[in-house]
Formats: sequence, C-alpha cells, structure tokens
Amino acid sequence: MKAPEALLAYLQQTPGMESGSKRLVLLFTQLGDFDSMEYAQALVPALSHLEQVGIQTLGIAIGDQAGADRFCVFTGFPRSQLRVVPDAELHRSVGLSPGLQAAGGPWPSLLLMCAGIGSPGTLAEVLRGYTGDRSAPGRFDESSLFRLAGGSGFQRPFELATVRLRNMNEVLSK
Repeated sequence: MKAPEALLAYLQQTPGMESGSKRLVLLFTQLGDFDSMEYAQALVPALSHLEQVGIQTLGIAIGDQAGADRFCVFTGFPRSQLRVVPDAELHRSVGLSPGLQAAGGPWPSLLLMCAGIGSPGTLAEVLRGYTGDRSAPGRFDESSLFRLAGGSGFQRPFELATVRLRNMNEVLSK
C-alpha cells in the first residue's frame, strides 16, 4: 500500500522521515482527543524497541506548540517525535474522517462524543473499561492495586476506565 501523496510530501520536508527510511507515522487528531492520548500512552513503552530495529517514529497532530508540550509531558511521548499542524488539512487530504461536527464548535462535539453520540463504539468501549478484557494487555504494572481486581496478565476491571478518567481530567481541567 502506498501512502497518500500529501503525506509523502509532508514527510519529505521532515528530517529523518525522507523516502527510503523505515518509518512509523501516526496521524493523531487534536492533541486533546482521547484516542490520540491513549494511542500515545500505549506506544511509548515500544518506542525504544522501534528505534533499536531502525524504525523512525513521527506523530503529527492538530494543535499548537504549547499543546504539543503539554501532550508530551502528560503522555510521555517524545516531544522531538511530535509535529503539530494548525488545522486538519493534512488529515483530510489522506481521507480521515472529520469526526462529529456539532453546532457550537469543538467543545460541544467533544462532550457529545464522550457521551457516545456520533462516535461509534464509544459506549461499548466505556463498558469494556469497567468490566475488563481478558484478551487485552494490562495498562498498569503488576505491582499496582489493579492486581487485586481479578489477577494479572490482562486488562482488569476498572483499569482502562481509570486511564480514560485520567485523560478526561487532563483535557477538561485545562
């Protein structure tokens, strides 16, 4: 599969991401989007392995420099591997969905999506966050209190819900 031309053009202007290098490119949405935060948090532990095998990682998100700084501090994603664009033009050019467009702008859209409106699969994911998932890896280490919630080696009840509550608090409190 060939990457879209708009993305290839963007990468050609980014040091270390030129044609011919092994690369993992992440198109995050807005920096305050919960999916972007969760993906970055899940990827951070694997970044050193990716680097060891010669894969350059770059995240591209919609936002500004101050938001990128906060995102990286909160998620642990390396600031040197995150670029920000001021709008969704690059994302649209590669065919990504614009998401829910509620009247009143991005904040009402965010709150509606948190409630599962216009965001397919959200309610099922919320429920999974509370009940656990034996087929998914844990999000907290085995020494955490979550080991008391039914064992180890899988995503325990309330574990994912706690991650999401922390992320929601970060976004809505700033």
